[in-house]
Amino acid sequence: MKTGRYTLLLVILLLGFAILACGCLNAEDNVPPSGDPDKTLALADTAYEQGRYRTASALYDQAYGEYTSAGNTSAALEARNGKFRAKRMILEFPYNLSGVMTAINETFPDVAPVRKAGWIVPGESQQIVSDSEVLYYEGTVKNIYFHNPDLIRARMAALGHTAIYDQAAAVALGPVPPGDGPYVNPVTFEGTGTLTVPGDTLPPNGTLRIWLPLPIETDSQREVAVLSVEPARYIVSGPDTTGDIGLVYLEIPLEEVSAGDLTVSTRFRFTEYEQRFTIDRAKAGVYNTSDPLYIAYTSPGDNIVITPEMAAKAREMVGSETNPYTQARRIYWYIIGNNAYSLAPHLMLDTAGIPESSYMLETGFGDCGTQSMYYAALCRSLGIPARAIGGYQLLPGVEGTHFWAEFYLPEYGWVPVDVTIAEAADWSFNATPGERESFRDYYIGNLDPYRFVIQKDVDIPLDPDPGDAVLFSTVHQKPAVLCDTCTEDMELVAVEHWKMEFQRV
Repeated sequence: MKTGRYTLLLVILLLGFAILACGCLNAEDNVPPSGDPDKTLALADTAYEQGRYRTASALYDQAYGEYTSAGNTSAALEARNGKFRAKRMILEFPYNLSGVMTAINETFPDVAPVRKAGWIVPGESQQIVSDSEVLYYEGTVKNIYFHNPDLIRARMAALGHTAIYDQAAAVALGPVPPGDGPYVNPVTFEGTGTLTVPGDTLPPNGTLRIWLPLPIETDSQREVAVLSVEPARYIVSGPDTTGDIGLVYLEIPLEEVSAGDLTVSTRFRFTEYEQRFTIDRAKAGVYNTSDPLYIAYTSPGDNIVITPEMAAKAREMVGSETNPYTQARRIYWYIIGNNAYSLAPHLMLDTAGIPESSYMLETGFGDCGTQSMYYAALCRSLGIPARAIGGYQLLPGVEGTHFWAEFYLPEYGWVPVDVTIAEAADWSFNATPGERESFRDYYIGNLDPYRFVIQKDVDIPLDPDPGDAVLFSTVHQKPAVLCDTCTEDMELVAVEHWKMEFQRV
């Protein structure tokens, strides 16, 4: 499990603890000349451990140059990867106090200053400290909307519609489609994923390793077909659409790449079914605790953790209830009522080794992925098999990456739960209380057909194993890209230059 510096980093995040390093470097501008790359690397490692990420980044970069000049490629790679980690720790935190208050004042000019001041205190905002300066999360302003129903409803009223809720309500509040269930109302999509790597980020030699996401076969996602992968001559393994994660792996020799941008693409087709479960709690079934499925999905993972604190929280939510179906419902309704949707700094959490479910338990902050992992962790703590499943939601006009959860009942199979979409009812400016309640109730045991499933759970390892490379390991909704000879962080380049497009067929 990812533990590492979790306790220290959580203190830094929540309390704004200023790291004091007497006699040490406090800003990247003060990086001294060295000439001894081993000494520079040691200083960089020390700065990183002390939470001086800007200083660490500059020192790692200096060490990289010194090792490169000395012809020590393996040490240069270590220094480069250190720079990537240091930058990832604070990349999502661009604001200092002045900057975040400017953004808040510009967005909410009519809100009283005392109310605005309460939005940025530790515990009410997401913060990190680097080089003795408190930095604020890039999603702070958006999270203020999500945490204040009066503000988000006013915003949606001004726009004249409520994104996500309006699209999903047509299914959640609409007539029950014909069919016996639980899989009804099939919708077929064709999708195209395109990665365009800028030519100026690619060196003249080395190998670009790329894992591209694909759809997988599940109970609700069927008839998966990979129509093309280009350039096909560089495929090393896959396409694989029948396992726990959909991937195709390519290795591209950069010596063979022509001048200009490099384009890699996939095209595929799949049919997604709406899920409508009608569950009798008395017939939920009895778990076979020796079943490999039960063991796998009630065990802790890197981000779905089982701790005494998590188990205590789960017990608080369910009380004396012992029926697994009713327990799963109580957890769902508790999260909806007590944990408002929030954008979260996934890159920092992954880099620091902070489990997402623990982060939400401790801070209350979490988006669809964090909420789904938290839900699964709470269920697993009670002995209910659960997982965080994801890829994209394809609600017309608001398509985007998404995660949701599932829990397992022996007599029914995997039952869907989408806490995040359910909370969209709270954003609507014109939904009635009854409509909000019905909408939220739909997303426990039911799921709209506008989904694209890439992976059956979080923390599924890549195949082939990337080794100890600097990789975003939690989810793989976008390409994983590695290159030992590149000076740019190619994972971040890929995120910026990846595009998914879908059309209903």
